[in-house]
Amino acid sequence: MDLIVTDAGHIDRAVIEDYALDAAWGADENDFELTVDRMLEPGSYVYADGSELGGVIDSLRDRLERDGSTLTYGGRTWHGILANKILAPDTGQNYLVVSGKASTVIGMIVNRVGLAPLFQAVAPPPGIGDPDIKTYQVARYTDCYAGLRAMCAANGLKLRLAYRSGHVEIWAEPAAHYGDSIDSDLIDFDATRTWLRVNHLIGLGKGELANRTVVHWYADKDGNVSQNQSLHGTEEIAQTYDYSNAESDELDAKTRDKLIGMQSQGDVKVTVRDGTEIEMDVGDTVAAHDQITGITVQATVTKKITKTKNGSTSIDYEAS
Repeated sequence: MDLIVTDAGHIDRAVIEDYALDAAWGADENDFELTVDRMLEPGSYVYADGSELGGVIDSLRDRLERDGSTLTYGGRTWHGILANKILAPDTGQNYLVVSGKASTVIGMIVNRVGLAPLFQAVAPPPGIGDPDIKTYQVARYTDCYAGLRAMCAANGLKLRLAYRSGHVEIWAEPAAHYGDSIDSDLIDFDATRTWLRVNHLIGLGKGELANRTVVHWYADKDGNVSQNQSLHGTEEIAQTYDYSNAESDELDAKTRDKLIGMQSQGDVKVTVRDGTEIEMDVGDTVAAHDQITGITVQATVTKKITKTKNGSTSIDYEAS
């Protein structure tokens, strides 16, 4: 895979074939290291045309040894550039609330954080259609990349990026699910099954002492959340949720949502090793099955790791 490098003015200057690249994006990292035997300017772009692989050069490590210098450049992927921007509500508003066609919403957000015209919101590839974003409340002061991913996930979508013609195209499309289509020999998973979870959440809101707003929400053995308690004694696992500035209605809704989010049946980490012919995206789901225990796990791809050395490229995935 050839890489194209620009100058600091982002004009294409060279195609490089001999390099080592380690890049990751998703839940964390969102950066890259590029080792190449040439000088590159700070602020230059490196990218694989038509793909999401690429970013901006921010640093240089020069290591001098007997056989010469090794130049290793560090930088942010396109995803990391998004992650370095914060989504804040408008002045006087509690939250940023969005809805509409995905391309319109994403375009508004990209403009809001000052990343246009480098990032350009587009409709998905032909045949997919521009999906709708239902009314979505963006978390306060979240980073732009996390906020966009969360918004997409809430609508059954995934965020896609690709560098083309001097711009990073960005769009949303339906998340894909991969189960039996992936060889189980290529999947490792570490699963923890939890039978009893937090099932009583006490929300603590506005006020002091006896005047403090308090709400109670309960979950049953199946994870269904209501205000009716069904688990008592040793089966009751209670916690508090401190949301000190919330009025009664907001505290009630937030405490309920918090308890729903705590009803996972366990934790799972899935690693899909290089070798699958399917290329997945952050936001897709993958399933794995252990023949011995009978445990089947389904996880969402949270990180994509691509490495290139000596002309050979591998892609690994992490899911949870």
